[in-house]
Amino acid sequence: MIYNRIRKEAIRFLYSFSQRPKRCDSLAIWQKKSSFAHQQFPTPIVTSFSLGRKNQDESLRLIFDNYDEWHSFCALQYNYFSSSLTTKSAGLFRNPELTSPQGFQVATDKALNKAKSIVNSIRIANTDDELRMVVKNLDQLSNVLCSVIDLAEFIRNAHPDQEFSQAANRAYVDLCSYMNTLNTNTELYKVLKYVLSTPRISSHFSDEEVQVANVFLRDFEKSGIHLPSSQREQYVKLSDKIIALGCKFAQTPPTRAIKQIGVYPASRLEGLNPEYIENVNRNKVAVLQTNQWEMVLKYVKDEQVRKDMYIAANSASKSQIDTLEDLLRTRAALANLVGMESYGHMFLNDKMVKTPDHHRPKALADLKLLQKAKQKYTDSKVPVTLNAWDRDYYTAAVMSQSFTQPLAPISPYFSVGSVIQGLSMLFSRLYGISFQPAEVLPGEVWHEDVRKLDVVDETEGKVGTIYCDLFHRHGKFQNAAHYTVRCSRRVDVDHDNKSDYLISDNLDLTEFNDLPSFNRGVKVNGKTGLYQLPVVVLMCDFARPISRNDPTLLSWNEVETLFHEMGHAMHSMIGRTDFHNVAGTRCPTDFVELPSILMEHFVSSPQVLEIFANHYQTRDPIPHNLIQSHKKAHSTFAAIDIQLQIVMALLDQLYHSSLATTPSFDTTAILANLQDTVGPFPSVPNTAWQIQFAHLFGYGAGYYSYLFGQVLAGKLWKEIFEKDPLSREAGEKFRREVLQWGGSRDPWLCVGSALNDERIVAGDNKSMLIVGEWVDSL
Repeated sequence: MIYNRIRKEAIRFLYSFSQRPKRCDSLAIWQKKSSFAHQQFPTPIVTSFSLGRKNQDESLRLIFDNYDEWHSFCALQYNYFSSSLTTKSAGLFRNPELTSPQGFQVATDKALNKAKSIVNSIRIANTDDELRMVVKNLDQLSNVLCSVIDLAEFIRNAHPDQEFSQAANRAYVDLCSYMNTLNTNTELYKVLKYVLSTPRISSHFSDEEVQVANVFLRDFEKSGIHLPSSQREQYVKLSDKIIALGCKFAQTPPTRAIKQIGVYPASRLEGLNPEYIENVNRNKVAVLQTNQWEMVLKYVKDEQVRKDMYIAANSASKSQIDTLEDLLRTRAALANLVGMESYGHMFLNDKMVKTPDHHRPKALADLKLLQKAKQKYTDSKVPVTLNAWDRDYYTAAVMSQSFTQPLAPISPYFSVGSVIQGLSMLFSRLYGISFQPAEVLPGEVWHEDVRKLDVVDETEGKVGTIYCDLFHRHGKFQNAAHYTVRCSRRVDVDHDNKSDYLISDNLDLTEFNDLPSFNRGVKVNGKTGLYQLPVVVLMCDFARPISRNDPTLLSWNEVETLFHEMGHAMHSMIGRTDFHNVAGTRCPTDFVELPSILMEHFVSSPQVLEIFANHYQTRDPIPHNLIQSHKKAHSTFAAIDIQLQIVMALLDQLYHSSLATTPSFDTTAILANLQDTVGPFPSVPNTAWQIQFAHLFGYGAGYYSYLFGQVLAGKLWKEIFEKDPLSREAGEKFRREVLQWGGSRDPWLCVGSALNDERIVAGDNKSMLIVGEWVDSL
């Protein structure tokens, strides 16, 4: 049931150094059709604009590219998160309890009280009617807890006010601890098992409900439900410890043991801007901070300087290494407690076995090009060794030789607003879904930079909300992420008539009208019943605009980042199941990356770029030859990146193997050995890059999922979208066979149906071999 919460935390789609590998997992819904006849459903939410389609798209662009346009649209005088005496606050995400940090304790208490009430109703279920509601009640239990946990998880990572983030963190930890106790609740397990094994009860379940119930049952069993009481208590303690250590590891910025390097004489910084060298020159000694490593590795000619900076940038404090190793050992202990050989065995089947053998030759060919460049530039008469600190420098050198003229910049065609506008236009073509700017109320968001979008389906009306927190600010995490704040579920057949939204009864909300967050649910055109609509946040760290009325211009990689994260968001918007536990991105970890990686392919499509990529000043369309040149540059040395991905996936597996139970377990030594045997570059003494591998918490034992997703997405792109990436027929097929199911359908069936390939539907070893064969054809 809630077992997957442990691995959900920090499943962030961090997007740096080729790391892009999200979800709150928990508890399903039984549909009793006879109960709907007497209900009065509210009118469907449909957002409409008097503007024409073209003007509407232009308005969408401007609210991201022009601060004055956004503030004018909201008419809030910049008081986005004010809770002063003169400004009434709606509360974060329009939850009036969250007008202050103290509101998180109130929300936590209400969630616990309601959760305990639901647990009791499941525990004492006796009649057939009550037993038929067990899976539905488990799903509501999950929703009650995740309605606070998911929101708290986001706020603790994003809110600029430390009091808010600390209060959110306390709520998160307290509720996760309670969820861990539910994982080992034998009464809940016995009732669920009885329900599934009793035909007169289970025969009334829909296929989706059976799927969800089986997920719950497996999660109970993975959580050691069969253990004696004392060992179940130990399971809870270990699980709590994993969460605490994981948060400490993932949320603490890497502390480098070496903070700066000295370069003497300063002239050895040749390759950098002369004015910069002059500015850092102190009596012929230049002192460089470690956070300048990217610039040094790419441009400085002197190899020793690059080496010194590489070692400094990848140095680590002993305390952070100890935290990581304590986390890995605790995971291993948890696995051993439930009878598993390793933590990896708790989650993984044998997958991606053939990938290293398929990609390594391509990576070696790319490395030879860099090696030749180093040999030429250093005037060496014998073959040279290519080291990690050489990669960026000689990549730039080879690139300069590959293009007779410097590449014209492409970023003027990619303002943030243009890209959001383009995504809306693309989704309109593919799925009949578009974005519409939505007003925010005072206190609704955590920073004035945040924009809000309504997601509107041409037939169903409003289907969800996306908050966009895209620009850099001090203290903000640098990596891109998709957060689920609330996911879809059907609510009109709950076991009581009270909302899962934890709000106070004595708040005056009249000035905010009827806030959607507090409705029992909304009617969606074409569906029976009332639904809770999904709410997600996209967070990036793009450069701030140079002025209020100038846009931020994105690089090719940053456009890919935004497309990738929006792929997750659309999975949440379209995968609106009846069950909280399988809605949107709540699906198997090695399947969740498919929709987002597929979106990256659209960035490389000239047909897609031509519908939105216009120069931010002249509005001229992007030249075709510029697209082709940047595509070529972007794909250069891609095989090396893939090989590094393979190293990280293997490292993740080794860290979560039985090695973690040995007295000599040493994460630095394991990394060095792996780099020397599989990596494209030899290991470097006195470095500990592993502390920067944040996915070791959120993607523990599952980092391979990104490589797996690349293969699946590449095949789907080639077979469905490549010929016509704007095809509505292709979009509807992907929506119908993959996106709309969320996690309620077997992923192999989703992919096999989309590809019309019955051979892989079984998801067995033969299926994996077939997927392995796809690699060479992509």
